[in-house]
Amino acid sequence: MTDFVIVPFSRLSIQARTELIDEFITRDSCVWDGTLDEKREQILRALRTKRAVITYDTKSKTTDIRPTEQLQGVSQNHD
Repeated sequence: MTDFVIVPFSRLSIQARTELIDEFITRDSCVWDGTLDEKREQILRALRTKRAVITYDTKSKTTDIRPTEQLQGVSQNHD
């Protein structure tokens, strides 16, 4: 099982948040249509409405943006 913590997006600086979202979009995002700015806004909207969360994997020391429904039944730390 993966151990991770949920990172409130509001705790990240605007620059860190933008870089994380951009990396997510270019890596393997399911956000296909629109400009980069439109894609960023779509991800931010999902984070604000808690349809997605930023996770930090404590073993691999990596971050990800994941749909909230993916987290059901997954072991997680709450820091």
